[in-house]
Amino acid sequence: MDSTVLEYFQRVATQWDTLRSNYYDETVIVKTLDHAPLSKSQTVVDVGTGTGFMAAGLAPLARRVIGVDFSDAMLAVARENMARFELSNVEFRRGDLGRLPLDDATADVVVANMALHHAPDPARALREMARVCRPGGRVVITDALRHPFEWFKTELADVWLGFTHEEIENWFGGAGLSSRRYELIGKR
Repeated sequence: MDSTVLEYFQRVATQWDTLRSNYYDETVIVKTLDHAPLSKSQTVVDVGTGTGFMAAGLAPLARRVIGVDFSDAMLAVARENMARFELSNVEFRRGDLGRLPLDDATADVVVANMALHHAPDPARALREMARVCRPGGRVVITDALRHPFEWFKTELADVWLGFTHEEIENWFGGAGLSSRRYELIGKR
């Protein structure tokens, strides 16, 4: 991960839950569940978990949630959030999108909410998500569509200004993932 991205998330960790609410809300959890319904027998990996927003939303419906993030400060806030929400089936690991600290076929569902645009190599990140997903499992990405707002790079440490459907389609195919479906959600 780019050191600028890491420095940004280390700096904003305690304010992240407020900042992110300007860009997305609980709708992404509901829509994620539309694409990957959960059962109490399933393990979920939340890639780029940040403060654990998605992990907290999915934990009551899963057996286990493993959140992965590269920022120690974000993980500290995530652990505090899980304690506050009394969610004991969530664990966190420090790791990079391009090299997840998980064994092959660990998860039934892998999610990445607003994380891919911070990855130096999104295609590699998707291959890693596919690697840790069990055969027949699901990988669900919620991220920004391509946009012209260059200031996101300096203000929000975005590496990419969103993605086109074709880019995502190619990366999913390159990772061996099939049955792709798209839906536009988010704040306007």
